[in-house]
Amino acid sequence: MREFVSILSQAVKSNFLNVFILFAVFPFFQTVSAVELKIRPDFKLGLNGRTYPIGAQIAVLPGVSQLLWGDSNDWKYGYVRLGLNLYTSAIVNRAGLEFQFFPISILGVSAGYDSGVRNFVPKWLNCGEYACTGRVDRKYVRLNLFGAVKKVSFSISAKFEELKGFQSVDKPLFDEMSLLAVKMSGENTLTYSPAVLYRLDDQTQVGFASLYSRSLTTPGFSHLYGPVVNWNPEPKLNALIGFGLNSGPVAHSALCGFFQLTYNVQPSIAVTDLAYRKSIQGVSESQDQ
Repeated sequence: MREFVSILSQAVKSNFLNVFILFAVFPFFQTVSAVELKIRPDFKLGLNGRTYPIGAQIAVLPGVSQLLWGDSNDWKYGYVRLGLNLYTSAIVNRAGLEFQFFPISILGVSAGYDSGVRNFVPKWLNCGEYACTGRVDRKYVRLNLFGAVKKVSFSISAKFEELKGFQSVDKPLFDEMSLLAVKMSGENTLTYSPAVLYRLDDQTQVGFASLYSRSLTTPGFSHLYGPVVNWNPEPKLNALIGFGLNSGPVAHSALCGFFQLTYNVQPSIAVTDLAYRKSIQGVSESQDQ
């Protein structure tokens, strides 16, 4: 199993651009000629954070998408999307581009490039042992699957990343996203994010979520998991709040609260925004009448 993972990681590392073209660009050009070209803009604002290691960031997420087939008022459709991902906090500022290809709305692959700079030193990080400031770049491929049966919904995300630092020091690099200590010259990581939710009513879901990251070159892992509550007080606003155990080689095991707030300024074509799009369409139709 270890040999298989090693071969897979090296193949993706050396052929990242080829993987991007195979899964994203080629199917787009094959399909777009058969559908009406209609670019759809979308825009989200977010705030997420955790209590251990303490941190929070603001997210600005604009993008454009194109329907490839089907009707986006149901889950039976496919699309492509290009997004700009901007994140900022008092410690780290990041920017990146991401291309998404979903041959069907519930299953798709994304590829992207992200660059970030840590400007200040967090008090809990030992700068004698780790590189505390500087630039970190990442490129990644991510697979997403969504599903629902009656009141139960689930999602699974699996992401392969290549991280690289640009500091001229002989120290491990601490990545604030995965909470892993990795090689400055380059590190491959895998991250798995499964979640299961049960709908209590039209606004509230409860369930369990997990975020597990493992480095493939330097031994190490981090794991944040626990019960969560997902709340939609109105179609534009979503709040995910959880409490669980956060463990890893740098951030030692401790209880942690975490949250994610999202304000949907303009819904995307993603299946996760289907309910919001339908609510907008319903309001528009009632106004026309």
